[in-house]
Formats: sequence, C-alpha cells, structure tokens
Amino acid sequence: MTKIRTWAMVFFALGFLANCATRPQQPAATAPATKFATATPAEVETLWQQAEKAQKAGNPTAAIASWERIIQTYPNYAIAAKSFYAIGDVYLGQGQAAKALQYFDYLIYAYPGWEGISLAKLDRMRAWSMTGQKKQVLKEAVPFWEASSGNPDVQVGLSSLMAGVYGSEGDMSTGFDWLTAGFGVARTPEQKKALTQATVNLLNGADANTVQRLLKKNPPDFMKVFLYYRLTQSEGQKGQADAARQNLTELLKRNPSHPLVPEMHGAVREPSAPVPVPGPAEGATPVNPDRVGCLVPLNGPYAKYGDMVIKGLNLASEDWNETHPNQRVTVVVKEAQAEPDLATQSLEKLVKEDGVMAVIGPLGTQTAKAVTPMANKLGVPLLTLTQQDEQAEGNRYVVHVFLDNRELVRTLVNYCKDKLGAARFAVLYPDDRYGQNLSKIFSEAVKESGGNLLASVSYKDKSTDFREPIEKLLNIAKKNSPPTGIETTPFDILFIPDQVQTVALIAPQLPYNNVVGVTLLGTNLWGEAPLVQAGGVYVERALFATPFMLDSQNRHVKAFRESFEAKYNAPPSYLEAQAYDALMLFLEARSGFNGDVKDRASLLRNLLQIRDFEGVAGTYSFNQQGQLDRNYMLFQVVNGQLVQLNR
Repeated sequence: MTKIRTWAMVFFALGFLANCATRPQQPAATAPATKFATATPAEVETLWQQAEKAQKAGNPTAAIASWERIIQTYPNYAIAAKSFYAIGDVYLGQGQAAKALQYFDYLIYAYPGWEGISLAKLDRMRAWSMTGQKKQVLKEAVPFWEASSGNPDVQVGLSSLMAGVYGSEGDMSTGFDWLTAGFGVARTPEQKKALTQATVNLLNGADANTVQRLLKKNPPDFMKVFLYYRLTQSEGQKGQADAARQNLTELLKRNPSHPLVPEMHGAVREPSAPVPVPGPAEGATPVNPDRVGCLVPLNGPYAKYGDMVIKGLNLASEDWNETHPNQRVTVVVKEAQAEPDLATQSLEKLVKEDGVMAVIGPLGTQTAKAVTPMANKLGVPLLTLTQQDEQAEGNRYVVHVFLDNRELVRTLVNYCKDKLGAARFAVLYPDDRYGQNLSKIFSEAVKESGGNLLASVSYKDKSTDFREPIEKLLNIAKKNSPPTGIETTPFDILFIPDQVQTVALIAPQLPYNNVVGVTLLGTNLWGEAPLVQAGGVYVERALFATPFMLDSQNRHVKAFRESFEAKYNAPPSYLEAQAYDALMLFLEARSGFNGDVKDRASLLRNLLQIRDFEGVAGTYSFNQQGQLDRNYMLFQVVNGQLVQLNR
C-alpha cells in the first residue's frame, strides 16, 4: 500500500510539472514530506528579497523566476511552500485562475503541514470560482468554515467569497447570511473593512423589495444598518433626495461607530443623483482614472507657491509610476490665480477636456470658494490645499488635505495645560491676516482648555524693535491678573505665530523688558528654519507643533527628502511635502478595496474611508464626519537641542 501511495504521489508531481510550461523542471519528484525544515538558509532569504523587490517594482515575471528557483533548490524547506503560494497568488491577481490552481493544488497536496495552508485553500476556492467551478466551491464551503474555526482571516475571506458567489447566482439571502457570520468572527478593522465592502457590493444589486424581505428575516441590528442604508440609496435614486438625506443623518446618529459610517458620510456629501459630466455630444472626455488635475497659480506673485506644489506632485507621480508601471498616473496642471472666472474655467477644462478623476488645489481661499460650486456641479473630488475653516461648509466634493491650524494650536495648548500645568497664556502676533487668524484661534483654544488668556497684542509687520508691544502686553496681562504682591511675569506661556527670523528678534528683547521665565510657543513656521541657531539661549524651552519636520528620522520623510534633493538640488518645504501626500492620498483612494476604481463617486467614498495613512507630512485618517484628522509632532528646545516630545 505504501509503495502504491508513493508512486501515486510521484505521478501527481510529475503531471503537475509537465503542465507548468513556465516552470523549470525540478531535480527530482519525491513524495511529499510530512515534516520540513522551517529555518531558512541565508542564501534563500536573498532570493526571497529579490522576488519581493521585483514584485514591488511591477515585474512579476522576475519575481516568479526567483520563487521558482527557491522551489527547485530548497524543496524541503517551508519557504518552498511559501513560494508556491506566492506564485499562485500572482497568477490569481492577474486573472489567470487556471494557472494559479496548478500551484495551489500542488501546494495543498505536497505541503499539508505548512502554516499558511488554510489561506492557500481559500485562494484555491477563489480560483475555482473564477474558473466556473462554483459547485466545488459550494461543496467545500461549510466544511472549510468549520475547519477554520479560530482563524478569523480565513473565515472573513471565505464569507466575502461566498457572498460574491451567491450574489452572482441571485441568492442575496444566503450571501447576506454568510456576511453576517463573517462579522461574527471579525476582530480587526481591516477584516471589518473588507466585510463592509463585500456587503455593500452584495446589496448594490438589491431593490427595495429584496431589502424588505431581508429585513423580515430579522437579522442582527448591526446588519440591519446595511439594509437601511440601501433603502436610503433607493430613495435617492427615485428622486427623494431630502428624505434620503434625512434618513441617512438619523442612521448616522444612531450608529456612530458602525464600519459603514464613512460610506454613509460619503453618501451625505454626494448629490442624491450625481450630476453627470456632459457626454461626448457636448465635447466632454470620459473619465480617465490615470489622470489627476492640479489647480495652482502659474503666473503672478504667487507663482512660486504653485511651483512648489508642482514639484511635490511631480516627485510623487514619478515615485508611484516607478513602482506601479501598470497603474500609472499623470498630473495635468492648469492656471488658477485669484481671478474666480479663470480658476472656474480651468477646473471645467480639467474635467470636460482632460477627463481628470480628481483635482488637487487650489491654494488660495478666494479661488477655492470660486471653484467649489463648479466641483459640486461636475461631481469631481477637489483636494484643496486650504484651511478647513477658510472654506464654506456644506459642499459635498471638497476635501481639505492641508494642515488645520485649529488642531495644531489645540495640540500645543493641551500639552501646555496637561504636561506643563500652565494656565496663564498671552499672545504677541504680527498684524497681518495670518497673525490675526492664529491669535483668534489660540484665544478659542485656551478658552476651550479652561485656561486664562491674559493679553493679546499685535505688532507691525517687518518690525525690528518690539519694546512697545512687549510693554503693552505686560501691562495688559498685569491688569488682568490677580495681585500677588510679587513682581513677576503674569503669564507662563507666550504664543508668537510668526517666522523664525522674527522670533529670533523678539526673544532677546523679552528679558530686557521684564518678561522672564515664560515658555515660547510657535506654529509649523518654526520648523521651516533653524530655530535654535537663530534664537540661541533665548529660545530655550520653546515649543512648536508641525506635521512635517525636514530633519525627522522617519523613514518616509528621509526617503522623501533624499529623492527631492536629488531631483531639485534643494531641500523640500512643508508645501511640497503636502502636495506629495495629496497625490498619494488620491492614489490610495483610487486603488480602492477590489482594484482600481473607475468613477469619481467611488473615489470620493474610498478617500473618506482612509485610516492611518502614513505620509511624509503626517499620518492621515478621515473621521466619521468626513473630515481629516492628522497627527502633529511637538518639538521643544532642550539644552540647545531640538527634541521631539511625541511620536
């Protein structure tokens, strides 16, 4: 019996190898071992790294060649099983399911004890489904579910697969049951995100009657949210926009932590019936998923800022295209100066003539306000490089990806209150638009924190002598402070929202005007020049917050800086880093859940579901209100060195 079994295994292996035209022949076909070495020789690790590098660079043929070499040379090691799986996964991703099956079949037969065998079995079922072997999938599904108990990754993947299989057969009820079971075992946000998308995909083909039938089965309340959401979509499609939006709002209030919340927020932001871009008869170009527009000033006094944005976008597109040759992106730039008509015309051309998927920009507040109605009319996502509080609320297609001064200042104030125990604040600010705005924001943040703002005084732009505004600040603060009988500086914290060059002039004048022992606070502007060298001992203990620090040791920032300096022979600023991240956020949203998205509405929904995206200017997440949350780094001067306080 043993001899027959051994020859059968050899016959199977030889038959498999004969069917794999691209594979070099193995040295020998042997019976599958029940045990194999798990330790990996160093030379195998090198081959594996070569394969991964080739795959990342968009060269699957080279990657497969390296994995094949591992299989041929080290068949008795676990990494050979891993290589079989990797090759099958590549072919499956390319839609070559029949070829993928050859690798999965042999892997499952020859390496039944491999730690990833359950995932291989799941992918084999996916390949069966793609090759029309749905009966085999249905036969194996329930036993495989039971055998995978305690392995949420596999069970979640199986739930999504079965929902698709039953959905394609028109059996939404059974597909919905599989997804319900999947959510019952899902633990991580990634697992829930995958199941959420699978549920949305399943119900996209459900009419109101089908949804009502599913509701009559009395599913768990968690799953009912998906059904109610689908009903609101049906209302919108029937022209009942107001009712749909009201019901969506109520659904959001009742389920603030449901994983469908980003999808619902996206629906609230979008028109109930998206306004179509004019068709070919009107000279419009179809949507090109590989194109993103850019609206920045190309001429005039602000052209230098437009050039900075373009540099960041160009570097991002080059980095992406180098590693994703099959998912390329092209940036199309148009003029957007302060003239509203010119900016609106440029946006319309980007959409109608160039067919861009989304638009990054503009920079100016007035320009952003001018183009917002057109973005809403054309249904094109607009990733603006403007402040959240500077843009009118209520539009559905504008997404702010610029830093938020309110959150930046709150980060500073909360640290001073919680970590330093400070409660007395003052502001010395330039009498320009930026200074006035930051002074107002700081005042509100101090009030929110329960602190006490004792004085807020401005100084003229381009001043060099600050004696008068400092004396005025001190006198007002003393009047607003309770008498102590001790001559001392009445405030603990002094906020100066200005450039480092100006701070370097103000700081030495403070002690000469009896302002001593205070901690200076600044914005991200303090991170754009050498604060310590400019201010010396007078900026000791100074604090500032920023989303981007050029000298950061973060690997993403270091790689960005090196690439930027190699290309432009100069270090990047925050604006260039922000432009780089804006394009990468677009590309992340374009990739979607199940491959590249092809329409703007799906792009917007995916964008609003981004969580913990690590960019060069911070980590990005969109909250349940569809607004961007990002982290701000805190830096302090300690013993003449700049030290990061948070990570």
